[in-house]
Amino acid sequence: MNKYKINYYFEQGFLVSQIVESDSRENVIKDLIQEGIVEFTDEQNIYQIFNMKDIKLINVIVMEPDYQAAN
Repeated sequence: MNKYKINYYFEQGFLVSQIVESDSRENVIKDLIQEGIVEFTDEQNIYQIFNMKDIKLINVIVMEPDYQAAN
């Protein structure tokens, strides 16, 4: 399993990030397409919930193994 960082961009530069584990980036993207409401607790232990309709841009970044070990 690899770790991926998902960045959700809202209007006016507001950004929420989520770390997920998956076999592939394609699977992460497939899961995102199916979601209407997103909810998770982020790395700062803040509960996030929002509607995908409010998202303006999403990017999915593969996290490097050395970054994963450090965090």
